[in-house]
Amino acid sequence: MRDLIAIVVETFYEKALSDVLIGYHFKKFEDPVVLGHHLERITTFWEMQLTGQTSIPLEGKPFQLLFTHLGLKIKRGELGRWIVLFHQTLDELEANFKHDESSYENIRLISEEWKKRIHFFEERFKAHPQMFN
Repeated sequence: MRDLIAIVVETFYEKALSDVLIGYHFKKFEDPVVLGHHLERITTFWEMQLTGQTSIPLEGKPFQLLFTHLGLKIKRGELGRWIVLFHQTLDELEANFKHDESSYENIRLISEEWKKRIHFFEERFKAHPQMFN
């Protein structure tokens, strides 16, 4: 499961790093070492969100999603763009596995759950107007 989550996270970050609207938020991850560490941490975050546990020990501070993003002063439209890119990534993954029946059902289910979690976090962000510039 973690391998699949890592593929989604890495694919999303490839899109986000070069995205014309939100890419500037990710410039600190241009260093491959910093990006690698961040991708591992985000993979662990999503593994916990989707499975309720993690297959590797959590390193560093616990996850504080809202607090961590507070300093970014994102714009509401940027939150929307993040969501669009994540949905695109999940949809592409489903499409890539469409012809592999054994994997497709698992991917479809995880994608469905992931989209529910994204919606949950979108609502949490929107409930805190101090998050936005």
